[in-house]
Amino acid sequence: MAILRQSSGIMRGMRYGLVVFLGFGLAFWFAIGNVKAQTEADWDWTNKAFDSALDTLMPLHAKGGLHVTYRANRDYVTSIPEYWFRIGYEFNEKQGYGLNNFFSAHVRIASPKSIYDQLMALHRRNPGTRESTSFVPRIKLRSYDLTEMNCPEIKTQMDKFQKLQTKLPDLNGNIITIHPMNHVFYAQGAEGNMTIALTDEELPLVKWALETKQALEQCGKSD
Repeated sequence: MAILRQSSGIMRGMRYGLVVFLGFGLAFWFAIGNVKAQTEADWDWTNKAFDSALDTLMPLHAKGGLHVTYRANRDYVTSIPEYWFRIGYEFNEKQGYGLNNFFSAHVRIASPKSIYDQLMALHRRNPGTRESTSFVPRIKLRSYDLTEMNCPEIKTQMDKFQKLQTKLPDLNGNIITIHPMNHVFYAQGAEGNMTIALTDEELPLVKWALETKQALEQCGKSD
């Protein structure tokens, strides 16, 4: 009888293990099915719609003011949220002319998922919608605004920016980066404007942006 009871226990264990195995198998099958659901047409649509959505949500250009805009996203790695900040002197809206006499900063971060992944998900739920403009307002960002009064590091970073000695990108083709992080800058100054896109994080301008990003995030946590 003891042997029969032990055998029954083994059989129950086998049945339990079989159920668990089937459960994991079904979960894996559904996961694979979900990945396969992202067709080539879905990727093509999202790739075409992405740049416009990115420019709308994280624009490089702005009217008025003297400022630096920074935007970062990584090619073909959609799991990394896009990041953006604008820092500098803003147009004085209260007076209706001139600039504020203090520095301001604005930060936007795709959250909880990247703009690309959110755009893809919205498209797959509404495949009949061809234009991405109706999806853009539904994309979620985490944003906050600061001034040098509640974040003195803004002035510190602007002072550092004025002293930067920018190294230009290598034109010899000695460095090839696969799927790089794109660091895009637009500086709107009194003497002119500048747009530059860099991928080398050792360049002084990129180092300044990453340092500024960290400083603004610390201010955002305490604000």
